Amino acid sequence: MKKRALKKDIFRNIKGSPGRFIAIVAIIALGVAFFSGLKIAPEDMKFTADKYYDDYNLMDLRIVSNLGLTNEDVDEIKKIEGVKEVSGAYTLDALAKAGEKEIALRVHSFKDKDGINTARLLKGRFPEKEDECIIEVENQNLLKVEIGSKIKLVSGKKEALEESLRNTEFTVVGFIQSPYYLSFEKGSTNIGNGQLRDFIMIQEENFKTDIFTDIFVGVEGAKELNSYKDEYFDVVNPVEKRIKAISKERQEIRYKEIYTEVKEELDKGRREYEEEESKAQRELDKALEKIEEGRIEIEDGEKELKRNENKFYTAIKNGKVEIENAEKKIKNGEAQYQKGLKEFNENKEQAQPQFQKAEKDLNKAKSAIALLEGNISQIEMALKNPELPEEEKINLESQLKELKTTLSNTKIQYETGKKELVKNKEELRIAQKKLNDTKAQLDSSRNRLENEKAKLSSEEKKGEKEFQNARADLTNAKKDLEAGEKEYKEEKQNAEEELDKALRKIEKGERDLKKLEKAKWHVLNRKKHYSYVDYGQSADRIDALSKVFPVFFALVAALVTLTTMTRMVDEQRINIGTLKALGYRKKDIAFKYIFYAFIATTIGVIIGIAVGYTVFPIIIFNAYALMYVMPPVILNFNFKLAGSIALAAIALTTGTSYIASSNELKENPSSLMRPKAPRLGKMILLEKMPIIWNRFNFSYKVTVRNLFRYKRRFFMTIFGIAGCTALILAGFGIKDSIKTVVNEQFGNIFSYDMQVGLDSEGLKVLDKEKSIEEYKLTFSEGGKISFDNKEKDISIIVPRDTKNLNKFIQLKDRKSGKDIDLNDGLIITEGMSRTLELKKGDVVVLSNSDAKKIETKVGGITENYTSNYIYMTPEKYRELFKEPLEYNEALVILKDDSKENEEQITKSLINNDGINNIGVLSTDRKNLKDIITSLDYVVILMTFSAGALAFVVLYNLTNINISERIREIATIKVLGFYDREVSAYIYRENVILTIIGTFTGLVIGIFLHRFIIETVEMESLMLGLKLHRNSYIYASILTILFSLIVNIVMHYKLKKVKMVESLKSVD
Repeated sequence: MKKRALKKDIFRNIKGSPGRFIAIVAIIALGVAFFSGLKIAPEDMKFTADKYYDDYNLMDLRIVSNLGLTNEDVDEIKKIEGVKEVSGAYTLDALAKAGEKEIALRVHSFKDKDGINTARLLKGRFPEKEDECIIEVENQNLLKVEIGSKIKLVSGKKEALEESLRNTEFTVVGFIQSPYYLSFEKGSTNIGNGQLRDFIMIQEENFKTDIFTDIFVGVEGAKELNSYKDEYFDVVNPVEKRIKAISKERQEIRYKEIYTEVKEELDKGRREYEEEESKAQRELDKALEKIEEGRIEIEDGEKELKRNENKFYTAIKNGKVEIENAEKKIKNGEAQYQKGLKEFNENKEQAQPQFQKAEKDLNKAKSAIALLEGNISQIEMALKNPELPEEEKINLESQLKELKTTLSNTKIQYETGKKELVKNKEELRIAQKKLNDTKAQLDSSRNRLENEKAKLSSEEKKGEKEFQNARADLTNAKKDLEAGEKEYKEEKQNAEEELDKALRKIEKGERDLKKLEKAKWHVLNRKKHYSYVDYGQSADRIDALSKVFPVFFALVAALVTLTTMTRMVDEQRINIGTLKALGYRKKDIAFKYIFYAFIATTIGVIIGIAVGYTVFPIIIFNAYALMYVMPPVILNFNFKLAGSIALAAIALTTGTSYIASSNELKENPSSLMRPKAPRLGKMILLEKMPIIWNRFNFSYKVTVRNLFRYKRRFFMTIFGIAGCTALILAGFGIKDSIKTVVNEQFGNIFSYDMQVGLDSEGLKVLDKEKSIEEYKLTFSEGGKISFDNKEKDISIIVPRDTKNLNKFIQLKDRKSGKDIDLNDGLIITEGMSRTLELKKGDVVVLSNSDAKKIETKVGGITENYTSNYIYMTPEKYRELFKEPLEYNEALVILKDDSKENEEQITKSLINNDGINNIGVLSTDRKNLKDIITSLDYVVILMTFSAGALAFVVLYNLTNINISERIREIATIKVLGFYDREVSAYIYRENVILTIIGTFTGLVIGIFLHRFIIETVEMESLMLGLKLHRNSYIYASILTILFSLIVNIVMHYKLKKVKMVESLKSVD
C-alpha cells in the first residue's frame, strides 16, 4: 500500500513539473542520440559496405605479380585449404571515345555475373557478345553514354590496342556499380590526362593474352563475417599465409618460363639482327657502288663534255676564221669585180661610139658596096651593049675596073671593119661574160658563205644547246647523285639507327634478362584495396569523433541532471521528512527519485536511440555519398550498444539522483519538515568598495549579491553554459582544422602544379614544353621509419638542389613560422613526429626502397598535413645509403594553372616516352575537398546537436533558478515590480552568467578542440590546431542567442507566477 502511494507520488511529481521532466528527457535524448548516432553510423556504414561486398562477391584476396600469372597458378591456388573460389582476370587502361568526349578508363574482364568481383546491374543487361560492354552507373559515367551507345577504345600509347584486344569498339548494354570501386576516384594511369575516370567490363575472350594481371580469391567462411572486423581477417589471414607459402615455388616456375621465353626471343632477335645487319650492309654496299659508278659516269661525262666543247668551239672558231677569210676573198673579188665592172663600163662607154661609128662606117661601106655593085652591074650591063662605043666601052671598062678595085677595097675594108667590130664586140661580150661569171661566182660564193655562216650559227646553237642539255643532264645527274648520296646516308643512318635501336633493344633485353627480377607475388587482402580502406577510414573518422565529442556531451548532461535532481530534492524536503515520519524507509524514499530519473532516462534513451540509430546514420551516409558510389544505407539495431548506452545513461541519472537525495535523507524527519534556514548573509567583495558599490542602483546591487551568494548555482550555470559553448566551438573548430589542411597543404606547403614521374628521356620532354614555367628535379622512393618499436611507411624526397626549393615545397616550423634549412639533415613531417613521438635530435632507423637500414638523427620537423615525408639533400642521401641517385620525378610549375591547361599539358606529356606518370595537385586538392565536404555535414550535425543541448541546458538551469527563487520573485512582484522589471531582475543574472560561461566555454573549447583533433587524427592526415576568429564569434553568438531565446520563453513563465500561492508559509 505504501509503495503504491509512493508510485502515485512519483507520477504526481511528473505531472506537477512537466518542464523539469521533459528537460531531463530532452538532455538524455540528445546525449544518447548523439552518442549512439556517432557510434552506430560507422557500424551501419561498414555493414552496408560489407553486405555490398558479399552480394557482389568482392574478392577476399588479390594476387598480382610483376611477371604476370598463369592458369597453372590458378589451379594451384584452388588446391589450397580454405579457398572457396579462384578466378584469373585481365585489366588494362585505355582512352575511351564517345562522340566528342574522351576519358581514360580501366577495362576489366567479365566472366560470369555470379563470379568474383561481379557488378551490380542497375539497368540493361550483362554483355553476351565480344563487342558489348557494361559501364559505371549512368549518372556518374563521364562519357555520358546511353544504352546502345558506341564506345571506341584506343591505347593512348604508341602500341595499338589491337595488339591486346580483339575488339576495340563496344556497344553499351548495361549500367553498373561495383564494390571494387566505391570511390569516384579510380586511381592514376600513364595515358590521357593521367587520371582514371571510369571503368567498363568486357567479355574476357576479348583479351588476346593468356597471362592474367590479377587472380582473385574467395575464402571459405569469409562472407559470413563483417570484413571490417578482426574475425574476418582471422579467417582470411591463414589462407593468405598458405597462398604465400606456395608462392615461392610458383614464382620460380614463372621466372624460369619468362627467362627461357625471353632468352629464346633475344637469341632469335640477335640472329635476326645479324641477318638484317648483313642484308642492310649488302644493300648499302650495293647502293654505294651504284653511287660511285654514277660519280665516275659524271666525271667521265664532264671530261668528255669538256673535250667536245673544246673540239666544238675550236671547230666553230676555225669555221668562223674560214668564213672571215672567205668573206675577205669575196670582198676582194667584189672589189675586183667592181673595178672590172667599172673599167668594163668605162670601156663599154668608150667603145659604144666607136661601135656606132664602125657600124655606121660599115653601113656606109655596105651602101658604097651596094652602090659600087649597082654601078658595076650597070656598067657591065652597059658593056654588054654592043652598040656601046668603044671609047665609052673603054671608059666604062676603065671605070668598071676602078669600081671593082674600089669595090674590092671597100669590101676588104668592110670585112676588115666588120671583123674588127665583131671582134671588138666579142671582146666586149667576153669581158661582159667574164664580169657576169665573176658576179655569178661572187654571188654563189656569197650565198655559200651565208649558208656556211647560217650553218655554222645553227651548228653553234645546236652545239651549245646540246652542251647545255649535256650540262643540265650532268647537273641533274649530280643532283641525283647528291640525292642518292643523301638517301644513302639517310638510309644508312636509318639502317644504323634501326640496327642500333634493335641492338640496344636486344642488349637492353639481355641486360634486363640478367637483371630480371625473380617473380614476386603480392598477396593482397582487403586492407590493401583502396576503396575498402578509404571507405573504412571515413567510417573510422566518425568513430573517432564518437570517442571524444559525446563524452563531453555526456558530462554536460550529467552535470545538468545532477543540478535538476538536486533542486527537485531541495524542493521536496518537507515531503521527504513527511515520508520518513510516516515510516518509509530511506531506500524507498530514494527509490522515488531514482525511479523518477529512471523513467525520464528510459524515455530519453528510447527517443535518443530511435533518432540516433536512424537519423544520424542516414545523414552521415548521405554526406559521404559525395565521395562513394554505394547502395542505400542498411540500418542495424545493435542491441549490445543500445543496452550499454541505456545502462550508462540510467546509471548516470539514477546515480546523480541517489547522490542528490542521500544527503537530505541523512537528516531526521523533524529537521526535514522545517524549511532550510537561510544562509547567513555576508558582504561580497564589491560591497567593500564603496566607490563602485554606491554607484549601483538597487536592482544591480541585488543582482550582484545574488550572483555571489548562491555559489553552487553560479558555478553550475557557468559550467553548464561553458560546456555547451565548448561543444559548439569544438564543432566549428573541427571544420577549421579540416579547412586548414586544404589551404595550407595545397596553398602554402605544396606550391607546384604537377608531379611528373620521368627518366632521362622525359627530362628532354620537359625542356621542350613551353607551357612549363619552372621545374625542380627530385628523387622519390618509398621507405620506412622506425622509432621506439613503432614503424611507419614514408616517402623519401631528395631535391637535386636547394635553390628556390621553397618555391615548390615550403619547409617551415609550424609553431615559429621559421623556414627550415634542408642542410640541417633529415627533415621529417610533423604528423609523423606526433605519431612516433619524435623530436629534433632523436635517432631513428630509416630504410629505403631496397630495405637498406641506417641510423640517423632528426634534423628538423616541418609543417605538413597529408601523408608522411622525409626530406634530405642528395649529399645526405649518398652519405647515408652509399648509393647513387637517379632523379625520377619533377615538381612542375605551369605558366597557366587553369584546369583546361592542366588537362591539355597532361595529355601532351603523358604520351611521350620517358614520362611514367603524372600527378596533378589540383586533383589531390579536389579529393581532399570532397572528404572535407563530407565531414562538413557531420560537423554541422555535431554543431546542431551541441546547440540543441545548449538550449536545453540553458532552459533547464534558468527554470531551476526561477523555481529556487519563486518566493523572491513573488515578493518583488508584491512590491510593485512590473513584469518587465521582474524579468530583467532574473535576466541580468542570466546574461552575466551567460557571458561568463561563454568566455569560460571558449577557453575550455580550445582544449577540447585540441583533444578532439589529436584523438581523431588519422595516420596519414594531420589536422590543423588553429581556431579561426569566426569560430569564436559564432560559438559566442549561438550561446548568447540561445540564452536570449530562453529568457523570452521564461518571461511568460515569470508572468504566470502567483504571488499569494508562492508566499504561503511552508509551516
